[in-house]
Amino acid sequence: MPRNEKIGIVGSGFIGRSWAMLFAGVGYEVCIYDIKAEQVSAALDDILHQLKNLHKSGLLRGKLSVEEQHKCIKGATSLKECVSGAVFIQEAVFEDLELKKKVFHQIDELVDSNTIISSSTSCIVPSKLSSDLTNKTNFIVSHPVNPPYYVPMVEVVPAPWTSGWF
Repeated sequence: MPRNEKIGIVGSGFIGRSWAMLFAGVGYEVCIYDIKAEQVSAALDDILHQLKNLHKSGLLRGKLSVEEQHKCIKGATSLKECVSGAVFIQEAVFEDLELKKKVFHQIDELVDSNTIISSSTSCIVPSKLSSDLTNKTNFIVSHPVNPPYYVPMVEVVPAPWTSGWF
């Protein structure tokens, strides 16, 4: 069943695409954004191709069809469009501390205190990414095991100030 909750994915590379497919597989409305519009278009095309191959191999997750899952994923032309109204935002940009901090500051200005903000970082501690955020109590690291679509395991790491909601 499709859900009426939105997930924002910031970054459309391998990890961002995998997150989008996982969330769409259970019916979330997924919005994916990258700084280059052509990267988002390429990601959406690749996701459809991957979903079709997964279906053919009998490895498609969830109860929704390929078409239903792909329909759950939309591209955004701006960060604001991607994160506005999202209940959860998953960042998946390059492993660069300053780049990630810049992205999180931009996200932080666009969301409210009910939005969970998550990073896919593999080596940067959450406190370095979230110390200056207004919504830092909603910040976690959700680092997937690779390849994310096939290995259903995620390392979840809070910052010292992350609230106890999770």
